[in-house]
Amino acid sequence: MKKYTKTILFTFIISIAVIVRFYKLGDAPAGLYLDEASLGYSAYSILETGKDEFGKILPIAFRSFSDFKTPIYTYILVPLIPVFGLTKFTVRFPSFILSILTLFFLYLLINEITPKKHSGPIAFLSMLLLAISPWHILFARSAFECNVALFFFTAGSFFFFKSLKIPKYLPLSAGFLAISLIAYHAQRILIPILGAILFVKYKSILTSKIHIRYLVLSILVAIAILLPTISIINTPGFLARASGLNIFSQERPTTSGMISDIPGNLNYLINNRYYLLLKEFSSLYVAYFSPRNLFSLGDYDKRASYPELATFFVWQLPFYLLGLYKLVKEKELKELRFFGLTYFLISPLPAAVTRDPYSSIRSLQMVIPLVIIISLGIYACWQMLKSVLFKYTAIGAFLIIIIYSLTKLYSSVIILNEYHRAQEWNYGWQDVAEFIKGKDSQTMFVVDTARQGPYIELAFFLKHNPSKFQKENFEVTPEEYYVKMDRRSSWNLGNVTIKPIEWGLDLNKKQFLIGDSLAISDEQIKNHNLTLVKDILYPNKGIAFRIVETNPK
Repeated sequence: MKKYTKTILFTFIISIAVIVRFYKLGDAPAGLYLDEASLGYSAYSILETGKDEFGKILPIAFRSFSDFKTPIYTYILVPLIPVFGLTKFTVRFPSFILSILTLFFLYLLINEITPKKHSGPIAFLSMLLLAISPWHILFARSAFECNVALFFFTAGSFFFFKSLKIPKYLPLSAGFLAISLIAYHAQRILIPILGAILFVKYKSILTSKIHIRYLVLSILVAIAILLPTISIINTPGFLARASGLNIFSQERPTTSGMISDIPGNLNYLINNRYYLLLKEFSSLYVAYFSPRNLFSLGDYDKRASYPELATFFVWQLPFYLLGLYKLVKEKELKELRFFGLTYFLISPLPAAVTRDPYSSIRSLQMVIPLVIIISLGIYACWQMLKSVLFKYTAIGAFLIIIIYSLTKLYSSVIILNEYHRAQEWNYGWQDVAEFIKGKDSQTMFVVDTARQGPYIELAFFLKHNPSKFQKENFEVTPEEYYVKMDRRSSWNLGNVTIKPIEWGLDLNKKQFLIGDSLAISDEQIKNHNLTLVKDILYPNKGIAFRIVETNPK
């Protein structure tokens, strides 16, 4: 493949990736999910005070709702806020940039591990498939820690295979993989397993005379990066996510698949905890290889998928099956075969130990081996074509398919997702904040928390002073930060009180009440003599929030 051809293809693919990820980045999804707001406000608090909103100086993991968030995304956001402001666009911008860089390192990785005669086509096909992947695009257009971890993993993998020839890249690989491990919970399982496999596979190279000093340096680099995280590894905060979702957790009252009313020893055999856990894990693990899940159903979580799209396009299914066959059969693919199969088999493990039947968030790392496999299938079909006429016809058909895929993406990402799933993205809080900012500081507000805790949304959109937040909403001392898991039930943001509405007490003074249509129904407006000031509507015209004014007299 000629150099100028490579440049044109690379530029074309990156341009597609940038357009589908950057277009309306701050507006679609139109809402801002609670976790996104939490990442943004924590970064804002760090920027302004050096502490998060709970008063902890530079946390190793960030306290948030009922668990703790990994720190990398938040710290990446800190220097961006002075440049772009505290906005939805700013919060999502790191995910966008790192998703583009992931494509770049995927190209380098495949070129590094694929035999030269095949590397160009497979690398460009993998890039293109990742560029238009609904799975990757969803997380690139929103603030998800898993997408940051994917970038660091892909870069770390490239530098590792590069280091097999040039050992000075080994510490760089260790650094990227260590950051990936602390960037998202799933990598805590994945990186140690992959690291052990790579060491066993390439032990003779890594322990050779020219590599050994770089191996020692790499271990020191990884330890230095991981040391802060290791210091809190036994705290309830660090273990909160794992203990809450892990199918092996002792906190689960019953094990999935248990059959009641079985007498005696038969009960021990049929309802044996270890047997049931193994059965459950196997079922969850296999689900991530299912063509039905990958190409038809996708993630059942409406915030982790797009309407009418699975994780991959259905037209990619035949190439997935053919590519998998080629990856298993073709030993001449060498490192690509080893890496592709290894990563394909271990990447669902973090997701398979949780209770969700198919989680595209916890299994995002699987997108890398899958695009490699599908690319192999497409490349194999191309090699079968002998006639020049058939090859030109195939190129034309492939371009039509790509155009169809981009059209489908626009329909699902920009139109259908906004219309049908705005509620999943906590749409409406920005409008609530704008209403509050339109009143003077003496006007009192009560915001209902009956179904969700919106304090972080309002703190974000109101840009509430973090120093004041820390004083008004004390929750734990710095010493108890990773240990005490109790949470507040109400919050104060100056003249805004966030708590469940109390229909007796809250009607005795002149103020605004804000809640959804269940918290403030037409009947309650009538019975409590409230004045309906404004309904904030979803794009589909359903009621997101109602703003009413009390009439104490």
